[in-house]
Amino acid sequence: MYDVYDRCVGLGYHCESTHQIRRITGNDRAHFFDWLDLDFESVVETIAGDFADVLLPGMVEPFSDGLCALDRGSDIRFFHDFHPSSGTALTRSDIDRQLDGVRAKFRALAERWRTLARSSASVLYVHHDAFDELTAADLRRLRLVIATAHPRHRFDLLWLRRTPPPDGGALGPGITWGTVSAVPGRWEGDDAEWDAAFRDLRFAASPPSPEPSASPGASATPAPSVTDRSTSV
Repeated sequence: MYDVYDRCVGLGYHCESTHQIRRITGNDRAHFFDWLDLDFESVVETIAGDFADVLLPGMVEPFSDGLCALDRGSDIRFFHDFHPSSGTALTRSDIDRQLDGVRAKFRALAERWRTLARSSASVLYVHHDAFDELTAADLRRLRLVIATAHPRHRFDLLWLRRTPPPDGGALGPGITWGTVSAVPGRWEGDDAEWDAAFRDLRFAASPPSPEPSASPGASATPAPSVTDRSTSV
């Protein structure tokens, strides 16, 4: 593991990880997987496919009674980027009308990912396994996917679970784990638990190289929802 990280980038599962990473590091720079609701396989497949299958025309539809938009190509659920024209439920026409702007935002965030991976920055990627579903082999696979896509990238993985992993000793180099307990009724998670998980980690004050703008032609600020009250990007 690196002594100091230039960036800390969240890889889901949902808004808790984004909120806590920004609170702890003080860096609110937007990254591709921020404020999204997505399963581990969506993270792996999106990185392996270089973000090409996200938000393709005709593949995005209302989901969960219109509370979010589901991208069938990536299985990512977008709660904060598509907005209903009336009421609280998204329609297909709402999504189709806003799709170009949302795609522009995420194309820029994908390019930000690539730029960071090509730079000399050391990055800590954090995956919050909110339901203790993964194994050490899953995290090794994620690390291999990132390393294969970006062979010169300097990075480590932090696997955060609700309980200690039974196979934590099988993670291999460049991967570590920690625990953060759930707080019923509080989407932001437990501040003290997240502070403890990050206690021995150090972050640089600024990155070693510039990154492109996050949102040419589109706002990078997520809209508030029932699960997200933090709108800083």
